[in-house]
Amino acid sequence: MVSADNLNLDCLELIFAYLAGNDLVSVSLVSRSFLAAAIPRLYRTLTFGLNQAKRYPSITSPFAVISTHPNLASHVRHIDIRAIPTVKFAPQPKFLDDCARSISVCKNLGSFTCTLDVMPAFLLSLRDKESLEHLRFIGNLTTDQAEQLLQISNLRELTLDGSSWNVVDVLPRWMPALQHSLISLTLHTVQTLNSDILEAILPSLPNLTRLHVVGCPKVDQAVILRIIAHTPSLESLAFTTYDTHHTIPITIAPLPRLRHLALDAQTAPTSSASAPAFWTTMLDLTRTWSCPLKSLTLRLSDRVTLGDAFVRNFVNSHHATLVHLALLNCGLSKDNVTKICRKCTELERLALSIPGRDSMAFAEAVAPAKRLHTVTDVGDLHSSHTPRPPLSKLDIRTIMTCRPSLERIIADGRIWTALRFPGRGHDNFDIRVEKRKVASPNHWFMPPASIF
Repeated sequence: MVSADNLNLDCLELIFAYLAGNDLVSVSLVSRSFLAAAIPRLYRTLTFGLNQAKRYPSITSPFAVISTHPNLASHVRHIDIRAIPTVKFAPQPKFLDDCARSISVCKNLGSFTCTLDVMPAFLLSLRDKESLEHLRFIGNLTTDQAEQLLQISNLRELTLDGSSWNVVDVLPRWMPALQHSLISLTLHTVQTLNSDILEAILPSLPNLTRLHVVGCPKVDQAVILRIIAHTPSLESLAFTTYDTHHTIPITIAPLPRLRHLALDAQTAPTSSASAPAFWTTMLDLTRTWSCPLKSLTLRLSDRVTLGDAFVRNFVNSHHATLVHLALLNCGLSKDNVTKICRKCTELERLALSIPGRDSMAFAEAVAPAKRLHTVTDVGDLHSSHTPRPPLSKLDIRTIMTCRPSLERIIADGRIWTALRFPGRGHDNFDIRVEKRKVASPNHWFMPPASIF
């Protein structure tokens, strides 16, 4: 008689591929064979966040387990460190040592992310990782430490957050080692990055398809529009615009493959019912390039209601291809929301500030978007006013009833999911609510994975 316990290992691994989190842990406790089948999934990704850091050392970190049982290291593909336990405001030495030892023995490591300023402790361990393709870290390194980056090659995606001048200085020598593999480069809040460095490194990256330079004050829109001449195959572009006297180049190289565009405006407050002038310039360029823009993200430093002319411009330019639209710190009138939802026939995901006092008006505005399945409330980034009350279950039901294709609304730290069943009417559905566990692990300006 065949039972679940005597299924062969390959079958169990295929079954357990659909489990995650606590479910996978529970299954691994059933029997030895279940444990053996669950181990590859259990240790595929090692994460450490604030919740674990608060309870350390009363809980055992996954890195301590790998350090003690190095035979498990062969299963590790991803490491993501978002928090570190501290002792007297300094990183816990034992934890850092366990992390470094674990990274050293993880020969199949494919991605490493550390969003804290502790990269020097891991540099030696990351050397000679042939499978490492994705790397994200804060690059506050000394000159000698920055030189060790030259030993890391074969990367496909590189993200530098707030790097020191030593790391910036080594980029022109590091990038040639990545010229055959690197397709995505993200430089975020790198204060010393300048146009000379970008002019030096981009010609050596012929395969680059994603370039994101955000929060780097010495790199403005004029610099970006000049350097994209070196990256004609870009599919994703994100950058910050500043108040500047630099002249926009007369001739700008086209980006006919561009699918995602993110613009971060760090400019002086604009007048009501308008938008930064450069946004209009940039959207005019994308229209002349005839690029298949599927994702557009716009963020203002100060909340402004976008004007009718601006909304009409980007809707008319990309209504046939736009799938994802995010408007951060941007106000929209009901008429403009309706215009977007009616004309952008491919729109599936919409992120904007949802008005809390008139859910019916918002529901009517999004009703024309026949393919819309996810709405995210982004609120006001710097609101000084009293926060609006959280959306109620009745508000959610009203919106989901008006737009039957809606599957999910993310608002106020909660995820509302519509449970629709065949045979029921569009207004006869259940709603499940769950706490939003964590914010997106990626930067706000990164492209949605689904558009590529």
